[in-house]
Amino acid sequence: MQPKGRLPTGYAMKTTETDAHLARIYYDVLLDHAHLSPGAPIRYKELLDRAKRAHPLDDTVQSAIPVSMGRRLDVIARFVRTHGLPPLTCLAVNDQQYPGAGYTAAHGSWEKDMEAVAVNDWSGWKGQWHEHIEAISRAAVPRKRRKEDAARLLMHQAYVDGTVPKMDPGPREQLVALLMDGMGVDEAMAELAEGSSSEREKDR
Repeated sequence: MQPKGRLPTGYAMKTTETDAHLARIYYDVLLDHAHLSPGAPIRYKELLDRAKRAHPLDDTVQSAIPVSMGRRLDVIARFVRTHGLPPLTCLAVNDQQYPGAGYTAAHGSWEKDMEAVAVNDWSGWKGQWHEHIEAISRAAVPRKRRKEDAARLLMHQAYVDGTVPKMDPGPREQLVALLMDGMGVDEAMAELAEGSSSEREKDR
């Protein structure tokens, strides 16, 4: 059992309760997909849509956006690497049907990784996974969620102060969602920039 107040080895202290909560849900969706469609990938958008359909009353899930998915999948990736398990997150792919820029095959090729995920007996790891997530949740950086009006006001104030530039509707709404999640303006802008950079890298 992980000592209270300490993250599992390899985690930065910026990992949040929201990261842990969504990682738990994405893990279940990925396992269901691996069981129902062995050896097949699932797009990020479909992964998010399935999570939302499975948890219609969960505000955290319903407000989740694709730009933040990488950090939640990383919680899963670290768990499977630590325990020598197949890379479950290799199933999650972009619109070009390939994993993100940081992906490296563990079994020689992406196809072999997906096969390894499909044949692995994941049932025996349920307890360890839950302990892992609980440890992260206990040690995670606490955040107080904002209402949408408060998030939009904060964004407007940051725009007036020159902290936030003029933005297209898509990124602007993503920024609002991140601020509602409890991020500060600087952290939310860095998250958007990282997400945009990752998307450009994936699409090459």
